[in-house]
Amino acid sequence: MPDTDFARVDEQRRIKDVDSARSLFNRMMLDNGLRFSQIVNVRNQLEGGRPFDPKQLEEQGAAWQTNVNFGDAQAARDRTLIPYFKMVNDVPNKITVTIPGGSAQTEKYQAAFQEAYDNYIENIDASYYVEFGVFAKNFVDYGPGIFHWPDKQSPRRKAVNVQRVLWPKNARMSPDEWEVMAFVQDMSPSDLYKKIRTPAETNKNTYLGWDEQAIKDAIVTFNTGIFTPDPRDYTRWQDRLVNNDIAVATPFEPLQLVWLFVKQFSGKIGCYVFTQQGGVDGFLFQDEEYADDFRRVLGAVWYDTGTDSMIHSIKGFGIKNYFFSTLLNRTKSRMVDSATMAMGMNFQRQEDNVPDEAPPVENYGPFTIFPPGMTQLNIVPNIQQSAGIIEMLEQNQSQNNSLYRDQQQTEIANTDTAKQAEILASMQSDATQASASIFLYQYSDNILTEDVRRLRLKDTSDPDAKEFQQYLKDCGVPDEIIFDAKIRVRSGASAGMANPAVRAQKFQQGLAMQNIPGVNGRWFLEQYIATVYGADAVDKALLPEGQDSNPGQRRAAEQENADFGQGVMLHAIPEDAHFEHLQEHLKAMAPIAMQYRNTQQVTPEQKSALIIGVEHSSEHMNYLSKDQTMKQQFQQVNGPFQEISSVARGIITQSNRDPNNPNAIAPRTAA
Repeated sequence: MPDTDFARVDEQRRIKDVDSARSLFNRMMLDNGLRFSQIVNVRNQLEGGRPFDPKQLEEQGAAWQTNVNFGDAQAARDRTLIPYFKMVNDVPNKITVTIPGGSAQTEKYQAAFQEAYDNYIENIDASYYVEFGVFAKNFVDYGPGIFHWPDKQSPRRKAVNVQRVLWPKNARMSPDEWEVMAFVQDMSPSDLYKKIRTPAETNKNTYLGWDEQAIKDAIVTFNTGIFTPDPRDYTRWQDRLVNNDIAVATPFEPLQLVWLFVKQFSGKIGCYVFTQQGGVDGFLFQDEEYADDFRRVLGAVWYDTGTDSMIHSIKGFGIKNYFFSTLLNRTKSRMVDSATMAMGMNFQRQEDNVPDEAPPVENYGPFTIFPPGMTQLNIVPNIQQSAGIIEMLEQNQSQNNSLYRDQQQTEIANTDTAKQAEILASMQSDATQASASIFLYQYSDNILTEDVRRLRLKDTSDPDAKEFQQYLKDCGVPDEIIFDAKIRVRSGASAGMANPAVRAQKFQQGLAMQNIPGVNGRWFLEQYIATVYGADAVDKALLPEGQDSNPGQRRAAEQENADFGQGVMLHAIPEDAHFEHLQEHLKAMAPIAMQYRNTQQVTPEQKSALIIGVEHSSEHMNYLSKDQTMKQQFQQVNGPFQEISSVARGIITQSNRDPNNPNAIAPRTAA
């Protein structure tokens, strides 16, 4: 290439037309053939496929032998899968947000972001949990868990079926190293038609990159369904077997669209959408500069790192467990055969002693007659040894499956003492914490961070983002924080709490620290309730923070107010809910302070209540000022307290001038 051409290399297209795009896709299909075969075998086992080939058994005259899938693979997979769903979603807040800077309002802003994201998830409703379930199942079964953001703005991600995600050979895990990748996603003709249903929709989607004529051609070409699945994609045939699908095609069958992403010479990511089966000569969608990098369109989480981080070497739990579960199914099937033989009546015919037509055994009610020449065999299979082998295999399976999974309660319950149970649970938790941490780190960086970035886009037209931003504004978050601040987003789940068997125990231990200055006891209480009763129970079990929180503590503070009016001095203690006490004390002292300012007169009881109340409240203020988790609450009560303290000092000064009141104690104020 001449030197002059290098100056324009970033302007060159790497995908010329649909034919070149489809040719590239077909090459990746061939490269992924072995992977497709492996996935189908794993699916067959997880979906109930039998451990022996029935046709081969029949040809060998052994069709009578037990050939059963006992469900061990699916059960082991479910024990591994379900905790991922619980870990991420059974938390009071789906995300935690860190905003740099030491502003007194920082924690308020962080809490607002967390609540706004929770509201966004609630608005998605059930579809969020469906998509997360598909994502987690792909992750556990096959290795990658992948989300796709279908356009440039919407945060509503879709789980991609990783059975149909394609990378070229030797592709690495890091999206920064990808040059090309593709996936096939089904789309109904009605959903495709929505893009051109009205002139307004047509104009909008044409501007985004959709081609009206190509969409019409696709709908017309495949209006009676997809007649022949791609013979290279075995997963499509497995779909038909699972669905008992004997029809070749159906007019309601979705279209199979290829999403091809290619890194341009400029570094931008080009996106091209076309029909997998051909039939349409143009791109349904085309954008040469769809995103700045792959992380803006795909969020991937990997089950392990494979060999040299090569994607095709990464295997999920389902793949890793395949051969072991096959062995377990075959061993159990042979054990059943042994038990069946032992429980049956077995004979050996002596040659030429018994005619062929003679019955081997004659039964006359309670009497049984055995003909001559027949010898009954006592078959005593070593079932105990087989049971020992199965127990050994299951124990080996439990030890080897060290990635994050639920510790079975029965395993803990069978320990001799509560202390042993605690030690066992803690050991299991330590063994799984690392894998849970790796999962959460990837999920936070590759998925949640992109979610929040899209929700914060300025001048967005997306309704979810608009509602998210309006919630933040209503909470008092300034625009420079909403749109411009560099924030850190992490999952609300904690890897340290990965094992449900010890999670509740740890949070319960944390509750014992809730009265220590500087410890946020409510956080421990929220986490404990979420662990034991589920995240949805937190709002129902706890009163909201504010005027209605801690009613018992508020009643105690009200009684203290009455004691102050009688001249009784009480001291604050560390166990008090200092914020709630201060709110109730300030509520009682504020009218007295206002009356004194207006009239310069108060009754002796009011004077005592104000002076002693300020003295007592200053102790609460000292405790509250040391609690780093209550900075926002401290700022909320500090202003009113200082104003009331000023009035109390004025009353004391006036009393010192009054010869009838020579003694007065000046109140202390919080630093």
